[in-house]
Amino acid sequence: MDNLKLTVAGLSIMLLLLACTAQQPIAKRPPSKIQKMVLAKAVDESGTIGVARGQTDRFNTDDEQVVAFVTLENMAGTHNLRWEWVDATGKVYLATRNYSLKASQGKFLPTVTAWHRISLKNEAAADIPGRWVVKLFVDDELIESQSFVLSAANIALKLPPDKAAKPNAKDWGLIIGIENYNRLPNVDYARKDALIVRDYFNRVLGVPKENIISLIDMDATKARIEGYLKKYIPNNVAPDAKLYVYFAGHGMPGIKKGEPYLVPFDADTRFIEQTGYKLVTFYQDLHQLKVKRVYVFLDSCFSGVASRAAEMLIKGARPVLVHHVKEVSPASSSVISLNATSTGQISNAYPEKEHGLFTYYLLRGMKGEADANHDGWTSMKEIYAYVRDRVRRASRRMQLEQTPSIVPPSDQWKDVALGRRVEK
Repeated sequence: MDNLKLTVAGLSIMLLLLACTAQQPIAKRPPSKIQKMVLAKAVDESGTIGVARGQTDRFNTDDEQVVAFVTLENMAGTHNLRWEWVDATGKVYLATRNYSLKASQGKFLPTVTAWHRISLKNEAAADIPGRWVVKLFVDDELIESQSFVLSAANIALKLPPDKAAKPNAKDWGLIIGIENYNRLPNVDYARKDALIVRDYFNRVLGVPKENIISLIDMDATKARIEGYLKKYIPNNVAPDAKLYVYFAGHGMPGIKKGEPYLVPFDADTRFIEQTGYKLVTFYQDLHQLKVKRVYVFLDSCFSGVASRAAEMLIKGARPVLVHHVKEVSPASSSVISLNATSTGQISNAYPEKEHGLFTYYLLRGMKGEADANHDGWTSMKEIYAYVRDRVRRASRRMQLEQTPSIVPPSDQWKDVALGRRVEK
């Protein structure tokens, strides 16, 4: 595999990468085919060919990269591939040299994946927001072009670089963000949300970086989530610690009884009772940790409709599922769960801000906007009141209905401060 890295005028640019399956005798070659080029945020290089992850045509200046990915089939002989990136001003930002794709004489390559990527975060490209175009040439012929929008990162959520809470070595965080499921619709912006929540846990809530567990996309399997909750965290967290838990991903009701389940990366929704993580069990496992307090933030829903989308999670299922979702609550007041929706509602994306709607206002509230009494601290009750009001109003502007909820009800637990207001 060719894995070249080139620095041009201070730009960190990852050049062409190729991955292919074993060559076959040319006598058996089907017609050559170049599949549609796709844009993505990452490439899974673990197999014999690459797989585009996080396919999208919208990026922001906090994203690490833009990947232009193409699959070629049944290629014989020698061919040259190159890419040309045109920025939002209409100028050529980068034009690559030709990269050769060559099959042995008398043979052909059944499947070849090739991709080129440019870096965004902290690079020159991040200073040119707007609509970009990337072009793919094969043997100097323009095969396809794709456009994408590069947006400036949301300033409302940015934390000042010199502001950070005093770390508490006893506190821990568990962050689960699943944007790209194995066999289910994507959860738009879930990966981005999880990464910025990690920064807030550290710099607003004071959780040391080394105490934050992040399970993103394919790492968020049922076995790993349960392993951390039932084995790793109990062996490392002190009884007087606080644990902060964030989940962004799909949820759904059980088919038979309507009990809500979190959907891990590797879950099969046809057998959700066996492959999902039952929400009441999830709360019980948190309660069994015997720590001082657990704060849970769930940007998910249990309606049977894909979070941040409009597709059913089970093919052929009907939206009537939403009327049969059971309400569950943590086993004790030591576990407080702030949820993106009320029973039966859908957790929505906020495309204008490129976040989940709930997470966007959760982070703004944590940053200090929820500090209603202006005492310099943001409490859980203030967060709940702020998020519930803002999400409800924003969803109605989008002709939707979403009202965050909290369990157990706030009159059953003692309010405490989550973090100090972060100054602009």
